[in-house]
Amino acid sequence: MDAKYVDSVPIFYFNQSIRDLLHYLLQNEIEKDHIILCDARRKPCGIIHTGKLYKEIAFGLQFDHVLESICDSSYVTVSQNCRFINPELVAGKTIVVTDEEGRCVGIANQTALLLDQIESDDTYRKKISKSFLADLNFGFIFSDIHGNVLSMNTAANRLLYKTGLSSIGRIDDILPRFNYSNLKQTYQAVYSDISLEIQSYPYYEEGEPVKIALFLFNLSELHASKKSLAEVKAKYKELLEIANHSYDEIYVTDNTCMCVFVNKACERIYGLKREEMLGKTSAQMKAGGFISSDLSEKVIKTKRRLQEVQTTKIGQKILVIASPILDKNGDVRRVVINSREISDMIDVRVSADNLSRQNCSNITDKLMDLTLTSNKIVAESGTMRKVIKQVTRISQTDAHVLISGETGVGKDVIATLIHEISSRRGHNLVRLDCGALSGELIESELFGSETTAAIAGRNVGRPGLLALADKSTLFLDKIDEFPYDLQGKLLHAIDDKCYTPMGSSRSVNSDFRLIAATSKNLPELVREGRFREDLYYRLNVMSVVIPPLRERREDIPFLIQSFLSSINKAAGTQKRISPETIEHLKRYRWGGNLRELKNMLEQLCILSDEDLITEKDLSLLPEFAATETDPADDYISLIGQRELPAILDLFEEKLLRSSVKRCDSTYSLGRLLGISQATAVRKLQKYGLKF
Repeated sequence: MDAKYVDSVPIFYFNQSIRDLLHYLLQNEIEKDHIILCDARRKPCGIIHTGKLYKEIAFGLQFDHVLESICDSSYVTVSQNCRFINPELVAGKTIVVTDEEGRCVGIANQTALLLDQIESDDTYRKKISKSFLADLNFGFIFSDIHGNVLSMNTAANRLLYKTGLSSIGRIDDILPRFNYSNLKQTYQAVYSDISLEIQSYPYYEEGEPVKIALFLFNLSELHASKKSLAEVKAKYKELLEIANHSYDEIYVTDNTCMCVFVNKACERIYGLKREEMLGKTSAQMKAGGFISSDLSEKVIKTKRRLQEVQTTKIGQKILVIASPILDKNGDVRRVVINSREISDMIDVRVSADNLSRQNCSNITDKLMDLTLTSNKIVAESGTMRKVIKQVTRISQTDAHVLISGETGVGKDVIATLIHEISSRRGHNLVRLDCGALSGELIESELFGSETTAAIAGRNVGRPGLLALADKSTLFLDKIDEFPYDLQGKLLHAIDDKCYTPMGSSRSVNSDFRLIAATSKNLPELVREGRFREDLYYRLNVMSVVIPPLRERREDIPFLIQSFLSSINKAAGTQKRISPETIEHLKRYRWGGNLRELKNMLEQLCILSDEDLITEKDLSLLPEFAATETDPADDYISLIGQRELPAILDLFEEKLLRSSVKRCDSTYSLGRLLGISQATAVRKLQKYGLKF
């Protein structure tokens, strides 16, 4: 293989940390899509897609993990001495090129290689089958010299469909800017917000061009990756600036006592450059006389926070506080050491301890703000921020979670947040609405089936959601409606991490984490015999209660702006809302919570004639419409015509009719009116009202 077909790419060793790779990418302007991982003999053992790396970092990837944990094996290895590459073998895969001893030298440029072999090798041309073209992950179009399209692959069809361009006819119909005077050309064009790079090459027979090969590349994904890289760089530099502007030393070691991070203050305290400290163990620092005691090793052994006064090699007397960071197994993952210079007149032990706690609190708040921003969650109120802080801690464990709250408070959003910031975020969240299916369908949907019979007209014989949730998270919404006769089977699956599909006698294992949500009072359902007590306690390992909107009114202005932004984007409008209207909405009693607020804003955007929504527009909604007569006058006029109980019944019925519109269950109706659920049921039956 000619060297012109081989692109050089960064090469790292599989046991290096993600932090090492991130340092390299941030310090160098690297625009490659791949990183090659090699073993100690420089033989390839995996690849890393930079786009996937940035996405993982955005979701909280741990920098101390080794690169092998995020590598991909979808590649093929080809020797640089190879003269022919089977197209069926390399379709849709990255080609890693090695030397005679199997050491990595780079990645093959598939576009140039494919074109050259199409032109020069008749055997290779015969290998270019429809199935191969269909497997290419970039667009490929083949036409005659006059521009009449002879064939195109699936990727080209998909790209042209997205751009709104025609996928039949001549090249100049499909790609309006194509220039026939220069058959070998590369240019970029934007169609319907999708940026394409188009590469055209002539195909010769007996020295004359007879066909045209075109390659279409979607640059939008590359632009998105560059944007992600820029954002990661900015956040990383900001964190470095914060650490380096700290007057106190920040010195971090791993579980082998090796230094993995130091800030600039360490240079002042130890008299060494940061580069000289990185990679050194605390034992080496002690042997060199730079520290008088190996506090890091003591913390790893005791797994407790320790502090002591030390003297450095340059004579600095410092107060050292070392704190362990534990992993989910309770083992020490990192030791964070904070040091400050002290004098004979000042005892800073207590103040340094308080400062450390304050710094941790500030960092926690910053991380929580980043989490809220990346997941588009509004939590300005104190009550909601407590919920998010609780959720952040819960997500770092594998404990099962029960989310409760009124209908419309956003239980599904919180469930999604727990999954996306947990260690299981690499797999898709699996959902099931227990209120949307019958008992038999729920069993088939959740546990799967190995039969070939039909259930309610649906063909089964496929894995269930528990199988799909292996290594991931299973979210069961409206768990209160889960069939009682299946609750024991669900409990068994939770306890034993295995279950038996319908129609099968064999057990299937599934390592899933369960998140359940309910808007009802599960303990009351347990007392009524409608929900198993043992299942309730198994689900309620960690409990998250989401407050209703009326208890987090500080969030309402921010929620309004967030919903309006989404509505405007979807409808292509520029609706705004006045501050007075927002204040009016803050005082409203939100029975339907977030869902009711969003629906009301959608109605206002449709009904309002102006771009600015004012208090006057609220009267367009039934909830705010002013009645022509005071309701009290109607009942006063009945005095003397009807007895008091009959008049009270009329008023009670009117009140219930109005309240039913704002609720979706007897539980929420009872909470709204301050009565029990049983009383709410009797009142509805008395007046023949339903939801």
